[in-house]
Amino acid sequence: MFAVTFLGHQGWLFRSDRACIAVDPLLFEHFGAQHALEYQVFPPRRLDLARFPALDAVVLTHEHDDHFDIPSLARLSRKIPIHLSARSSSAAHRILREMGFQVVPLEPGVPVTFDDLEVIPLAGDHVNVDCGDEWDTLPLLVRDTGGAGSFFSMVDITPTEHHLHLVKGVLAKPGLVTWTNNALDWSHMTDFVDEMSGSTEACAARMGVGRELVRAAWGRPAATLLCAGGFSFYGERAWLNRRVFPIDCDRACALLERAHPREKFVSTLPGQTFWMEGNRLVRVDASTDFLATEPRNVWPSREPAHLATLPDFAPASGARALGRGDLPRIEKGLHELACALVGGPLFRCLYSMMAGESEGRRPTFAFALRDGARRHVFEYVPSACVFRRVDVDDPESAYLLGLECWASDLLQVLRGDMGPMALSFGRARLWNAVPALVADVIFDELYRVSHPLRRPAETFRAYERLWKSAPTARVRVAAKKRTRRTS
Repeated sequence: MFAVTFLGHQGWLFRSDRACIAVDPLLFEHFGAQHALEYQVFPPRRLDLARFPALDAVVLTHEHDDHFDIPSLARLSRKIPIHLSARSSSAAHRILREMGFQVVPLEPGVPVTFDDLEVIPLAGDHVNVDCGDEWDTLPLLVRDTGGAGSFFSMVDITPTEHHLHLVKGVLAKPGLVTWTNNALDWSHMTDFVDEMSGSTEACAARMGVGRELVRAAWGRPAATLLCAGGFSFYGERAWLNRRVFPIDCDRACALLERAHPREKFVSTLPGQTFWMEGNRLVRVDASTDFLATEPRNVWPSREPAHLATLPDFAPASGARALGRGDLPRIEKGLHELACALVGGPLFRCLYSMMAGESEGRRPTFAFALRDGARRHVFEYVPSACVFRRVDVDDPESAYLLGLECWASDLLQVLRGDMGPMALSFGRARLWNAVPALVADVIFDELYRVSHPLRRPAETFRAYERLWKSAPTARVRVAAKKRTRRTS
C-alpha cells in the first residue's frame, strides 16, 4: 500500500504499510509570519491535529516560509526527527536544534529510508536553469520499496531532462508526478504592467511541455497532480485575492485532460488521498479523517476585480513614522545594499543603457520612503556604490524606475527583521518609465541579498523571535513509537 495525502499548498503526507512521513507540512491556517504578511492556506481546510497520523519523520525541502514554517514545526513532537535540506542555512538547522529536534541534513543524491518508504533528494540545476532564489530547494522522489507506488516532485524548480534520467535510474516508470503552480499577477503593485489574461491556458500549455518531457525521458505518469496555486488574504487586503492569482487550476487540468484523454490530471485539494498499488493509481478519496477541504461556497473569491484605482497601502511593520536614529540606520543598510548590487541584475541593466534611452529621466533606480507625511528619496549611484539621499518632490517623474514603500518596512528588511516579501502584496508601489528596456529587478535583488544563506545570524534572530511568539501547541503531532532510519 502507498498512500499520498495532499495537506495543502505544497505539503504532503506519505504512508506505506509500515511508515509515515510528512513533507513541508503547514499545520496552521496562517503562515508567512516571517514576512509579516500572514497568508492563509488556500483553499481553506478543516485540519484535526488530534487525528493526524503519528510520524516517522518530517522532510523539509527548503527554507522558504511556505515550506519551513516555524509555528507549524512547533506543533510537532520533538521525538520526530526532521530531515532538512543540507543546502539550507545554518540558521535553519540551528533553530530546529534549539527547538529540541534531532536535525538530519538531507543530502542531494543520498537516499533516506524509513522502513519501507524511501526518499531520494535531488539538487537543482543552478548552472543551466534560472531557479530564482531556490538555492537550497531539493526536488525529491518518494517511493514504497515494495513497489506499491511512487511520487516525484520538483517542488519549486523547473524539471530538466537530467533530473528525469536520474529518477529513471531508480524507477523504470513514474507514478504520481506533481506540477507546481507558482504564477502571480503583479499588476496590483504598479500601473506599467497590465492585468494578466490567458494565464490558465498558458499554464496548461507549460504543463503540456512538461508532460512531453516526462513522457519522453521517463514514461507516462499514473497521474499528474497540480498543487500550490497561491494562498489567501483577509482583512484590508482581501481585495488581493481577486488580483494576485490568475490561474484556474481546475480549468487548467480540464484543458489537459481534453488534450490527453487517456491521462489523468488532478487539481489537488486538502485531504485528497491517492492510493497506489503496483505503481498504479487505484483510488482517490476526497478527504481523510483528519483533513478535508471546506465547501467551495466559503472559499475567498478569485473572480478578477478590475479596480479603477488601487487601494493605498499600510506598513507591514505597523509603524508609519521612523523612530529616533532610524534614518541613519536606513542609510547604513542602503550602503550595504549598494555594495551587494555591483554586478547584479539591476547594475547590469543600468550599465547596458545608451544615453537618451531613459525618456528624459535620471537613468537609475530610486527608493521613495514614506515617513509620516514625508518621503525620503534615495537614488542609486552605481559609479559611487551608494544610495544617495536627494531632495526630489516627484521621484516617479524624476527617475527611470523605483519603489515606494514605508521607511519603517524597508528598515526592517535591511536589518533582517522581516523578509523582503513583506514589501509585496499591497505593501508597496513600483514604477518604471521604460519597462521594455529596463527589467524591474529590485525584488530579485532584495531576495538575493536577504537570503538566509547570505545572512544567517540575522535570520536566526528572526526565527528565534517567531518561535518564542508561536502559539502554544495544545495538541502536537505524535512520533511513531518505533522509528527506524537507514541512509
